[in-house]
Amino acid sequence: MSSDYDRVRTGIEFMTAYVSGDELLTEYLEERRHEDPGATETLLDGTAALCAALLHTLARTTGRSEHEILQELARGTHRSERRSED
Repeated sequence: MSSDYDRVRTGIEFMTAYVSGDELLTEYLEERRHEDPGATETLLDGTAALCAALLHTLARTTGRSEHEILQELARGTHRSERRSED
């Protein structure tokens, strides 16, 4: 089992490729899958660990609960999607 540090680092690596654009993300995923056939599970786990760390940090910084933050994100995403449909 990987340490939390390794899991979060994997999530950061994956999200860096994600925000860098489709071409780099595709290249990164192909490279990871070539190195490790189980890379998809590792990347999902790392991304979840990164999200959890960010959520915990945001909750601690704002004094709000993780649940409140998640609900706000859900509402904000829903509003944003509805505006884009109009």
